[in-house]
Amino acid sequence: MILSYMKIKVELEGRDFIEVECEGDSHSSPGRVLKVTHVGCAEFMDMMQKMKRHFGADISKWPVPEGNDHSSILLREMVLRLRGEWKFPYQEDEVCHCRTISTHAVDQAIIAGAHTPEVVTRQTSASTACGTCRPEVQKIINYRLKSA
Repeated sequence: MILSYMKIKVELEGRDFIEVECEGDSHSSPGRVLKVTHVGCAEFMDMMQKMKRHFGADISKWPVPEGNDHSSILLREMVLRLRGEWKFPYQEDEVCHCRTISTHAVDQAIIAGAHTPEVVTRQTSASTACGTCRPEVQKIINYRLKSA
């Protein structure tokens, strides 16, 4: 078995992030957590402290948060990534080809609170031309907001 070192980072750019350094079998999901770094707003920091106090330091063993606030969305992604259960619904770099809007920009808007296609459109201009990307935007919203 070959152990690999990896860093996993999830973030709302410019606001909050969780970065986990871990080692694991290079042929499976991440393994043993070596270090956790997190920075963010008071809500985010409070959530991280409470979870650590109640469930220990290993984030992969924490319950999957069910809320749709940015803190819960970020922590949900990290927990699922550490468990090898993260399956983002859209794999292309660009979701809106007419307006050249990246999937990352749409995803960041959703994390920050754009929870309907209309709000995503207002914040990113995705789906303002031909509209064929609207179903993909909805898939990303549905994935991000689903309860565990």
